Amino acid sequence: MAHRRWADLPAAEQAEQWDQVSPGTFHRVMASVQRTERHDRLMDRADLVLRALGLFAGLGAVTILGMTAAHFGSIGAPTQGLGVFGAGSASIVGAFLTVRRSRPGPPAR
Repeated sequence: MAHRRWADLPAAEQAEQWDQVSPGTFHRVMASVQRTERHDRLMDRADLVLRALGLFAGLGAVTILGMTAAHFGSIGAPTQGLGVFGAGSASIVGAFLTVRRSRPGPPAR
């Protein structure tokens, strides 16, 4: 998407005509494109951080489920422990898959 913004900028002759009509127009256009690029980079970083946070939260939840299942096994109820671990893990995996499918794909270039 970023390359398209730069490709859509006017030719030098067109930019000169804009500046003759309204001085500073091309500089404002360039500043706007640069702000948009910076915003896109920040949004990409935020998306990466949120994905990592979700991954660690899911890993933490599975760890807690595993510890709970181990506790059930240590008190003589391994079947219940497996049920808790299996159902909990399946729901977490289902939630991750649902979120991934509901996100829109990358924009076409």
